[in-house]
Amino acid sequence: MKTPHLIITPSVPVWMIDNAFIFDRKFYDGMLLYTQKWSGKISCIMSLSSEKLPEFGVVTLENDQLPFTCIALKQKQSITAEHLHGADIVLASGDADNQLHLSQLCQQQQIKCVYIIEYIPETRYQIAALSTKNPIVKLRRLFYIWQQERKRVAVFKHCDGLQSNGTPAYGEYHYVPNKLLYFDTRVFKDQIIQDAALQQRLTYLSENKPLRLAFSGRLIQMKGADHLVELALKLKQSKIPFQFTIYGAGDVEQEMHAFITKHQLSEQVVMAGVVDFYKTLIPELQQSVDVFVCLHRQSDPSCTYLETLSCGVPIVGYKNRAFSGLLELADIGWGGELNNLDEICSIISHLHENRTDIIEKSKNSAAFAQQHDFDTTFQKRIDHLISTVGSANHG
Repeated sequence: MKTPHLIITPSVPVWMIDNAFIFDRKFYDGMLLYTQKWSGKISCIMSLSSEKLPEFGVVTLENDQLPFTCIALKQKQSITAEHLHGADIVLASGDADNQLHLSQLCQQQQIKCVYIIEYIPETRYQIAALSTKNPIVKLRRLFYIWQQERKRVAVFKHCDGLQSNGTPAYGEYHYVPNKLLYFDTRVFKDQIIQDAALQQRLTYLSENKPLRLAFSGRLIQMKGADHLVELALKLKQSKIPFQFTIYGAGDVEQEMHAFITKHQLSEQVVMAGVVDFYKTLIPELQQSVDVFVCLHRQSDPSCTYLETLSCGVPIVGYKNRAFSGLLELADIGWGGELNNLDEICSIISHLHENRTDIIEKSKNSAAFAQQHDFDTTFQKRIDHLISTVGSANHG
């Protein structure tokens, strides 16, 4: 049997400058792993971006330096049967509306088609509602999402497999027979906090010093970034001693700075900006954070959850469907109702008085992350593709 040819069609774009490819680093690192673990040929088909290049987290390579084949599509160019010629299996983005036709193209050519899915309809509606002010435009967007979801459901019923990132998508599309649940993360097994380092950090909790809270991510409404500083004010008013470090940048960053100044929170809250994930963020979370505060309003399966747990840091957060799903699987944190900052404040107040709860869940967090590190997760996804391409019957 010939070695199978895998084509990956991600939702992330690629940039090109002077014939050099510029990739998102997280995507490129993933592609490198595919080349190491997949025995056959690997290609990717990506859309060219006209957006401004990100300021960090990119990799630039000439075509002859690539360890895989990359086809760059022009703006709004669709993937055709010709692009898929010679493939044995296609790993497509189920979140990308412009890839829902790939299942049918694959069936016509006896190519296996597996989709990756992250968002559920609820999340798409949440994003549209939060990011659209004009009621007529909002209505159009909601109707478009409804239409696309009907198409997505029909496509998934006839694809060859589904890889669901997070419990919400896994539950939403439960009817796909060949499905896999995984949790997205960028943390490798050897980067997960070691017992000795965790124990050293946990000794701080017995010293009755201020709780060390943190958040990292995009500072936008959907991630609940505006609620972080409001929570800080509630904690201060409740006379709970704390230090809160907020990593990241985004739309509401200036608004957050203004709030901190107005309410004299600068002694408690530090806006640390964007930092390197591996060199700065992970070490600082592992060494000097007791509790991670995650007030995500929407139910997307953010990699923030697993990456935080890999540092042995438990999470206090809104019980969106993604975090609720995690809490059902493992005792790694505490959930409050969406937008209920008083409840979140009450939880943190309880933790200030009951620090053994933090110690217990810190250990649980590290143990759960050990089962879902990047290496293990990636191998499961590869094995799922291999079993799918090797199955006898298509469709």
